[in-house]
Amino acid sequence: MQAPPEEASSGCKLCGGRDSSRLFEKQGWTFKRCSSCGLVSLDPLPTAADIAAHHERSYRDGSYATFAAADAIRRGIACERLEHVRRIAADGPWLDVGCSTGAFVAAAAAQSIDAEGLELSSVAVEQARGQGLTVHRAAVEDFAPSRRYAVVTAFDVVEHLCDPLEFVRRVAGWLLPHGVLVVTVPNIESFAARLMSRHWFYYAPPDHVHYFTPGTLRRLLAAGGLSAVDVRPAYKPMTIGYATGQLEVLAPGLAPLVRAGTRFMPQRLRVRSWPLPLGELLAVARPAAAP
Repeated sequence: MQAPPEEASSGCKLCGGRDSSRLFEKQGWTFKRCSSCGLVSLDPLPTAADIAAHHERSYRDGSYATFAAADAIRRGIACERLEHVRRIAADGPWLDVGCSTGAFVAAAAAQSIDAEGLELSSVAVEQARGQGLTVHRAAVEDFAPSRRYAVVTAFDVVEHLCDPLEFVRRVAGWLLPHGVLVVTVPNIESFAARLMSRHWFYYAPPDHVHYFTPGTLRRLLAAGGLSAVDVRPAYKPMTIGYATGQLEVLAPGLAPLVRAGTRFMPQRLRVRSWPLPLGELLAVARPAAAP
């Protein structure tokens, strides 16, 4: 997606505030911070149609295609997340929103969980269904589930959306009374974000539209009718080689430094999966009216 044309700023998608401060520019996009609630967003925001088109292209030949092809990495991340979610999940069906090619759905199904996925990309849905997984192709605003869920997960999804508050409100209505929503988002207060500043790889326009802190994430969930019961740092198990390869896509200026720093690392450590602190938050939330 090309950089946006000059146009008037819209109100904050979290609190509706009209005042904001400019933080920096990256790849032709302006990053702003809402003066009222602190949410960081692109200015102007891309449209939902622009995001959908970019998402589809990325699965065909962009950065998502690289991630989707890394089977071992995706399975490792899915299993790590599944272990966490199972500890807090009630009985009932699961839905993974933004399920990509279905790694998390497959990991859950392998443990006899009644799990299905929701994904926008036709390329990713085709691959997921090719594995025998139940995956619906639709945008969240167009999806009408036939049942309610004990668990809805949205990993690496909310930061991509034009209107994250409308997303939370809608998904909250899909939960059973004792259900949980589990999300991950980039955390601009993380050590990685503070250290790398505008070069942080999660500052990735137009893939990522909004950027959160623990406070703004809690506010988002509360405004959407949910009560956050846990907000904590999240880690992704990755090999050094894969993480460096992703840097070449997301932060190419940093990749040579990482390669130089790991040049003399033993091969057994290069291929080992490490829980990397990339700067993400994981939140668990329940319906506000739940006991």
